[in-house]
Amino acid sequence: MRSLLAFMRHLWVDRRGNVAMIYAIALVPMVVCACAALDFARAVMVRSAMAAALDGAGLAVGASPNLAPDAVQTLAQSYFNANYRVDSSYGVPQAVSISQSGQDVTLNVSITMPTVMMKLVGVSSIPVDATAVITRNSKNIEVALALDTTGSMSGTKIADLKTAASDLIDIVVQDQQSPTYTKVAIAPYTMGVNLGSYADQARGALAAGKAITGASRANPVVITAPGHAYANGDIIYIAGVAGMTQLNGNTYTVANKTTNSFELKNVDGRNYGSYAGGGTAYCTKLGCQYYFFANAAGGSTLLPASSCVSERTTNAYNDAAPSLTPLGYNYAASSNPCINATIMPLSSDKPALKATVEGLSAAGSTAGHIGVAWAWYLLSPAFSYLWPSSTQQPAAYGGDNLIKVAVLMTDGAFNTPYCNGVISRDAGSGSGNTSDHINCNAPNGSSASQAKQLCSAMKAKGIIVYTVGFQVGNDASALDVLNSCATDSAHAYFPSSGSDLKNAFRDIAQQITNLRVKS
Repeated sequence: MRSLLAFMRHLWVDRRGNVAMIYAIALVPMVVCACAALDFARAVMVRSAMAAALDGAGLAVGASPNLAPDAVQTLAQSYFNANYRVDSSYGVPQAVSISQSGQDVTLNVSITMPTVMMKLVGVSSIPVDATAVITRNSKNIEVALALDTTGSMSGTKIADLKTAASDLIDIVVQDQQSPTYTKVAIAPYTMGVNLGSYADQARGALAAGKAITGASRANPVVITAPGHAYANGDIIYIAGVAGMTQLNGNTYTVANKTTNSFELKNVDGRNYGSYAGGGTAYCTKLGCQYYFFANAAGGSTLLPASSCVSERTTNAYNDAAPSLTPLGYNYAASSNPCINATIMPLSSDKPALKATVEGLSAAGSTAGHIGVAWAWYLLSPAFSYLWPSSTQQPAAYGGDNLIKVAVLMTDGAFNTPYCNGVISRDAGSGSGNTSDHINCNAPNGSSASQAKQLCSAMKAKGIIVYTVGFQVGNDASALDVLNSCATDSAHAYFPSSGSDLKNAFRDIAQQITNLRVKS
């Protein structure tokens, strides 16, 4: 500007005719250029300020992929307004516009800036606009929920849990599953975890019973069961016999066995009904469909096998494949039965996930360590072969674009460890009748100590662990487990009300989402 003014002064004092004429011709465009330079400088300043404010809005939008379009617009506008500080004399920006293509979010804003100098030559305003493109660096997310549905969760507590877990699913699971995915798995637990149709692969198939083809009305009763393979002294359980129904529902000792028959020791069947067909003789050892054992009350108990599982004693605190080390059997009493709800492997099907949550009901004792274990196993690549669909199978550990998260929820102390597939003699208060407990202590120790060791091993694999203690109050054991299991204190939540529980799950969900999206 100074050089232009000096040049003009030089022309003004130059008296030569040609120079005067040139000056007269050039004066107008030079003045226009000088005015334009000032207004263009103002426009550059406005554009720079809008671009900076738009970048802040873009980062906020990029980190919040779950919002509805109206909420996205509101968020972007609020961030832009908070960061754009140019005086209104430069004009008022239009509303921020937003569009998305794949992982790219484009934000645009424009302003009509009034001119200061150019209006002298008839140009009253200049259009100025700014654009920001934010690329979401999304990661694959695998989340496993271990949800306590024990008897103490009845009433409003289970209803609150359903709402909280459903909210988390809505926030975490994205509608768009490409180029990255977000999946959730669910492990409801009470006295165990129900594997449903996956149980045989995880803990081994149960020994089948032997078909009965005849039963004599004699003393002792002779059972015909071709190829039965039972030995003298074995305890068997009989069910399903027609006609001679007195045999059903009882245990017997095998005597005088042959290849195809055996006696029922000390059983007089002369007054029984006539055998009319059918029936099955079941073994009653560990691994059979029924288990006959010495109970903790000094007597004997027969319990049926369930599709729930208990802990294993070998490779108890790693995720070795069940094909290498099967999980424990689970023999459940009618007063503390196997949980109805089965596990759900990783899925991005929101309706199916929420239907699983909605189907939860509260009953039974708290084998929290088994819930913890299956939150891990559902994220473990070593367990992948259990799940028939590739979309259900967890990815290998350590992927650059992968985050694995376990959310462990309970409302109290863990009290139900196992010995040989039955709740152990040293199980805690609230774990059922002693007549349904086996007469041996849990070889792996208490449920709480097992849970803590499982959490340590899980975290060593890079899994992020959140814990939620719902109304646990001052329960020292529960607090110890939850604080020990969490990745750190910021990952441990202790909601004291239903609304607090919902807020905790929403906060966890948002944190998981923020882990996924980095702008």
